[in-house]
Amino acid sequence: MSTIENKPFTVREEILLELHMWWNDLGEVSRKTVIKALGSLVGLLKIKLRKDIIEALIPFWDPAHNVFHFADFELTPTLEEIAGYAGFSRNLRNQYPMAPRTVTPHKFLDLLSISREVQNANLAKGFCTFYSLNRRYGNPRDFEIPDTGLTHSGNKDKWKARRELAFVVAFLGVLICPRKNGNIELGIVGIADVMTKKANGTIVLMILAEIYRALTICREGGKFFEGCNMLLQLWMVEHLCHRPGYKNYGMTGLQCIEKYERRVEGYEYLDVTEAWFAHLSSLIANKIEWTFGWLSVSEVIYMSAEVCFLLLMGLRSIQPYAPHRVLRQLGRYQTIPHDKDLSRQFIELEPKAAFPEERVCRIWHQCRFLEPKTQLRDLSRGELEPSYTDWYGKSSQVHQEPERPAKRPHVQQFTDGAQEQWDWLAKEANYRATISKLDGEIWDLKFDKSIQVAADEGEKKKLAHENKALRAQIQKMKITSEN
Repeated sequence: MSTIENKPFTVREEILLELHMWWNDLGEVSRKTVIKALGSLVGLLKIKLRKDIIEALIPFWDPAHNVFHFADFELTPTLEEIAGYAGFSRNLRNQYPMAPRTVTPHKFLDLLSISREVQNANLAKGFCTFYSLNRRYGNPRDFEIPDTGLTHSGNKDKWKARRELAFVVAFLGVLICPRKNGNIELGIVGIADVMTKKANGTIVLMILAEIYRALTICREGGKFFEGCNMLLQLWMVEHLCHRPGYKNYGMTGLQCIEKYERRVEGYEYLDVTEAWFAHLSSLIANKIEWTFGWLSVSEVIYMSAEVCFLLLMGLRSIQPYAPHRVLRQLGRYQTIPHDKDLSRQFIELEPKAAFPEERVCRIWHQCRFLEPKTQLRDLSRGELEPSYTDWYGKSSQVHQEPERPAKRPHVQQFTDGAQEQWDWLAKEANYRATISKLDGEIWDLKFDKSIQVAADEGEKKKLAHENKALRAQIQKMKITSEN
């Protein structure tokens, strides 16, 4: 075996003590500013990380559809679930998705008020280190330390403002978009700057795109999980923590992650990766907690008007997202989904390359959503149309033995050479617009009919139950009157 094959699988397994101390040393005002940008993600600082769950999940990942493929069901982190963990779930579909931006070394230094005369070879390579940020902004007394290269000219208020921004950059670089070598990409400071200033922007799509990318790369042999493994860990355990009936926890707001341990209290964690893999291999749909009891699913996104998926802009890739495949997680009746191979939509972004932001945003702003009237009465059952089981059984034949492919033929890099292909795809999209619209209308009619059938069936069962209870009450009254 090669040295690469012998390398163990790794994730971000511990949170830097210096990051904890930095957060603890922020004042109340600065913490509020950080929470405004990061929401309840700051709660991740208290989570105990586990590598075994993530490693066991990897073989079940289906990169052609960006879902986990289990014995008789599919599962995937959804935007609503990630937004709920982050405390950013309100009005998600009307928010503008954060897009990666090229940040030059000079721009990076200017945003963090560091002199351009500072010599740092890492910046020219497109990254900085956590410790270069922590040395200047991690300690409340760093403002007084000489020779840090800061340009505040004795302005402590400006230093505090930059300290908040630097913390957001460090948090994102260490926990949300981690690198195996611990370096932080310069582009993150541009995202953090927008997060602290723009009220209607959302980073949720980027977080999910990074998780999808990490899963696909690890599914194909990668040894380090370059996404937020902590959110994936929380998400999976909560779906595994199955309880009879639907338990409503109410809206958690900015305390969703902090209250996580209470919600999974009593769940027995397994010890090793092999035990988790065996458990996941035998997992069936009636052992899943389908809809989180704290998640608002009155209105959910399920596809775009233009295509049967959405595109998520990540820091390093563009990822397809098809939530109509996992409607049970969103409190809806599961129908047979569009079974289109989405792997061609996975675009790996080069650091200095342009990317099709306009098309990505157009698809996002044309997103379709399901209204409250389509929500199921019982969110715990994970209801589906009868023909789904047969369809899933046939489509699962290629997933009998999960293995890691040796290469990634479906992944393309968006460089200048790929521009011609995207131009052609844009023309093709125009030619097929009418066909796609008609197909969408037909699918919607079928979906609405399926939802209505499920709703009618539920109403019949409710009325039958009420009639039975009423008859029992009348019978009891008759017995009482006779006595």
